[in-house]
Amino acid sequence: MSPAGGGAFYKDYPQTCDPEDYWAQVGRTVNGKSVPQEQIDLIVTAVRAGLEFADDDLFLDLCCGNGALTTHFFRLCRGGLGVDFSAFLIDVANQRFSHRPSEGYLLDDVIDYVRKADAAQAAGFTKALCYGAFQYLDHGPAVEFLSLLRRRFPGLKRLFIGNLPDKERIGNHYRDQPPPPGIADRADTPIGIWRTADEFRALAASTGWQCRISQMPPAFYGAHCRYDALLVPT
Repeated sequence: MSPAGGGAFYKDYPQTCDPEDYWAQVGRTVNGKSVPQEQIDLIVTAVRAGLEFADDDLFLDLCCGNGALTTHFFRLCRGGLGVDFSAFLIDVANQRFSHRPSEGYLLDDVIDYVRKADAAQAAGFTKALCYGAFQYLDHGPAVEFLSLLRRRFPGLKRLFIGNLPDKERIGNHYRDQPPPPGIADRADTPIGIWRTADEFRALAASTGWQCRISQMPPAFYGAHCRYDALLVPT
């Protein structure tokens, strides 16, 4: 995503965290504390079920952060690439979570990457993930992102976009107070843009994807106001 979006927070914030607290570095916290391993296991299970990894898959993780989540999926296929705009997080990823020559992490804005990726490399990716970050794209960049993935990455069989804020359940997040006016439509906030499942389906359809919405189990810390989307080419 572009540093101009709400995700810009994650460009510098990770450097304020404990160097070994990988989940805090990417904001996977509740009340300021990193979520327990049981929560990460729920994410991994959902992504694995959606992407249906095979040994010969080449995996692309867009907005990969420090690679702590990415590495769970690299091990399920022949390798892949993680892309993120935070130099600090990419340095952590390459030092701690790159285990084979077929795995790597690239410092780049993901919109720029999908625009300019080498055509031969782009064609090789078969599964892709964007977890907890898509909501920081304004409408125009979001359309471009999905359109470019559909057009320039023809080998993609499945694209998982996870942890999307659900506008229909925004009240569950703000609870006893009304949401600030206009907050649901702003990418430059800590949560980003809230979209209903129908709005996301329409966005996916307009860019060449068929979309299936799913919910995390009730035990997941974001289940009360988030959903996941699995996209397949139309």
